[in-house]
Amino acid sequence: MSDSKPSLGESLKALRRESGWTLTQVSQMSGLAISTLSKVENNQMSLTYDKLLQLAQGLNVDITELFGVKKAGAPPIARGARVVSKVDDGRIVETPNYIYKFLCTELSRKEMIPMLGTVTSESIDAFGELIRHPGQEFTYVLEGEVELHTDVYEALRLKAGESVYFESTMGHAYISVGDTPARILCVCTAASGQSEQILISAVSQAADGPASAEMLVG
Repeated sequence: MSDSKPSLGESLKALRRESGWTLTQVSQMSGLAISTLSKVENNQMSLTYDKLLQLAQGLNVDITELFGVKKAGAPPIARGARVVSKVDDGRIVETPNYIYKFLCTELSRKEMIPMLGTVTSESIDAFGELIRHPGQEFTYVLEGEVELHTDVYEALRLKAGESVYFESTMGHAYISVGDTPARILCVCTAASGQSEQILISAVSQAADGPASAEMLVG
């Protein structure tokens, strides 16, 4: 179910002001252009998976803080910890190439990041720069067909019920190639036990269109 969670731009602006950072300082820390950050804060532009990751790492915050979720120290997961995602729970990030729903986001510093995704890109030529991020990735095709393009192997076509596991430092992209929209389950690991800040900043590449990130929390 949808709630009144702040947008990515609102959360970034609030975080920046609370920390006393200028746009120039955030740009220097994250490596993102000032113009890009300004557009994000004004909800004129969405960030891709790689760029969200880059921003979270540069600011040394958990990725969930970019969604307006405050973390107090972000301790490691306690023994016996458990988080349940119901049907309407999760956080949705919509990018030019994917629509991802991040699951079990209440736990920070997870070693695995589970996501449901809809692959919207239908052409590798239109996809843009391949995605790469620390860790490993497992993807299971739930519906439709996808092609996995990498900078190492030839394109791999996968249909519903098939899966792949690979090093996600390798440049990669999923393309929908079936007659119906492709839906996938992705589980990514974070290098050195880092949390979603290692992953949600790489979901797709440069997004020049209007902001499209939506937060859904159960």
